Amino acid sequence: MKKLHLVSNAHLDPAWLWRWNEGLAEAISTFRVAADFCEEYDGYIFNHNEALLYEWVEEHEPALFARIQKLVKEGKWNIIGGWYLQPDCVMTSGESLLSQIAMGRKYFKEKFGVEPKIAMNVDSFGHTRGLVQILNKTGFEAYLSKRPEWLAGSFLWRGFDASTIPVHSLYDGYGSLKGEAVKKINEHFSHGPEREESMCMWGIGNHGGGASREDLAAIAERMKVGDIEMFHSTPEAFFATLDRTKLRTVSESLISSMVGCYTSMVRMKQAHSKLECQIAMTEKIMSYAALSTDFEYDADELLKAKKAIAFCQFHDVLPGSGIKMVEEDGLRTLAYGSEICDKLFTKAFFKLCQGQRKGNRKEIPVMIFNPHPYPVEGDFEMSFMLEDQNWNEGQKTVATVYDEKGNALPSQNEKPNCTFNLDWPQKVSFHATLAPASISRFDCHLEVKNKADLPVFDYPCDKIEVKNEQVTMSVDRKTGLFNFSANGKTLIENGGALEYYRDCEDAWAMTTDNFRQHLASFELMSDAEACDFVGYPDDKTPNVRVVEDGDVRPKVQAFFKYNRSTAMVEYTMPKNSNYMDVDILIFSGEPNKMLKYHVDTAFEGVPVGETAFGREELFHDEREAVCHKWCGIHNAENRVYVINKGTHGGSFTDHSMKISLLRTPIYSAHTIGPRQLAPHDRWCDHMDMGERRFSFRITADPCIDRA
Repeated sequence: MKKLHLVSNAHLDPAWLWRWNEGLAEAISTFRVAADFCEEYDGYIFNHNEALLYEWVEEHEPALFARIQKLVKEGKWNIIGGWYLQPDCVMTSGESLLSQIAMGRKYFKEKFGVEPKIAMNVDSFGHTRGLVQILNKTGFEAYLSKRPEWLAGSFLWRGFDASTIPVHSLYDGYGSLKGEAVKKINEHFSHGPEREESMCMWGIGNHGGGASREDLAAIAERMKVGDIEMFHSTPEAFFATLDRTKLRTVSESLISSMVGCYTSMVRMKQAHSKLECQIAMTEKIMSYAALSTDFEYDADELLKAKKAIAFCQFHDVLPGSGIKMVEEDGLRTLAYGSEICDKLFTKAFFKLCQGQRKGNRKEIPVMIFNPHPYPVEGDFEMSFMLEDQNWNEGQKTVATVYDEKGNALPSQNEKPNCTFNLDWPQKVSFHATLAPASISRFDCHLEVKNKADLPVFDYPCDKIEVKNEQVTMSVDRKTGLFNFSANGKTLIENGGALEYYRDCEDAWAMTTDNFRQHLASFELMSDAEACDFVGYPDDKTPNVRVVEDGDVRPKVQAFFKYNRSTAMVEYTMPKNSNYMDVDILIFSGEPNKMLKYHVDTAFEGVPVGETAFGREELFHDEREAVCHKWCGIHNAENRVYVINKGTHGGSFTDHSMKISLLRTPIYSAHTIGPRQLAPHDRWCDHMDMGERRFSFRITADPCIDRA
């Protein structure tokens, strides 16, 4: 006789088509009803995960929380998953996934005395292969998932380190509509379970709810039929029946699923990436300060930042599938976490800087912290104010930066962050090497010079080129696109086209795995159009222009247009380093489109990208792929990589990278069969319309791909 484990649950998104405070209210309501049923119905077990929801109940309804604690001890309420919440599992870093586990585990151990062994992310849009190693090393025994749907069933998942973990990917979802639990149960085995013993999750979900009296009564009657042995159960009980030796093996990330979510709400992804880096940097500098000074490591304050980012990693927040208010709340929450890190970092930084000698007159001390256990060479910049204002319009204060041994470093003055036409605010860039795991000191010497005596830099008419021992890079004045070579080999020719592709209103892009249909490319503005765009139509400055230059780097701006959209691309070409930086300012005006940044390589290779604690080969056929901080193409002889600041999606071939910058679907527009996604008789808010900014670093440094 077939056996069926009935796992009652109430999938509850803390924020999605509603804000977090409505999610909080629904959590309390759902848990209250679930506690009533656990106390009233013999044999019934309620299963729920996500420490965040329990924290909310503990804070706002402590009496209910005490009831749940009692039910857990009695075995009537089962805590599954054990994580802080169900996060995105493809864009979130390995460190963040570990933090999700650590915070959830600590909470459930302290409050309930339990340590769940079955991890659960049934609504996340794919799962990085790096999770296998994470789950094994954190003591989990199995993993419960759902997406992608084509992987439904039980299998053995192999990680980068060859460790494995059993996975069950649900055949028929994690919930049921009210009054239709028995209908789902009756249809369960028709979905294709390969074993006689299976698991069916039921209960009203997404906005919470869980079991209903109607469903509990119907299930009790269905159990009496006797054709299937069914019983209220837990995922733990189901996984105990699996024979690992009979499971197929899957050795890849569990993707793709909801590929639009790799790009939707780009500001959320950028702010999230920034805070991930800030938390890591803050932990390191606080640790160094605590070890070498009397600095007190403030773990409690840092935990607030970790909880802020953990909430925003929820699988409808970071992926960009929530409503506009969820985006606004998420950006505010990430900014809150960033502010905490700024304050903690600054406190530790000043503690580490104690004891430095005083700067001399007309000398600005410069301190830079390197968190890495190895030296870091590159270009750095600083801003400061002169001790007094120099109102002589024919003069300029020029800075030269020296290292601790008194060696003059390549230095140049640049436009300050403010726009203040007075010799007072300063911005200086310089090339240097930072000592490992410490504060490096530099001294900026100031000298007032006549502007007429300052050097003038000039470039040929056809291109603006920088060449050093490592790389050659240039910007073509006719196209505004760039070329990049390393070690005498051309790696990129005419790279950096901005291209629009056909998209739709669906925030998830549920019905596709690619954005292949090219619609149009941005074209370089004329000189007159570029001047008008900048705001000075009577000016005669060219459309591809050098705006900064000196011993460190030129900065080149190029101006592009397409229909209702415009773009300014700024290239920074260091004269002493092996990379080129590209900063893109977009004014997006095309609804329901995908915008990509197209980089063709001059060689054929394998596209690769970073994922949690590993690197992975990416799709070669222009299906939408996902990566973390870098992607690239390499072969035995050539390589080129693109490092990003929160841009995760892209499509690849063996010689091209089309990095997905932004999508402009309608907030939360959800495909439901053949129904029209959104009303066409009115304006609906579209994501990522207006000003957006992107930053990339182009390099051939093999250290990027050392994983």
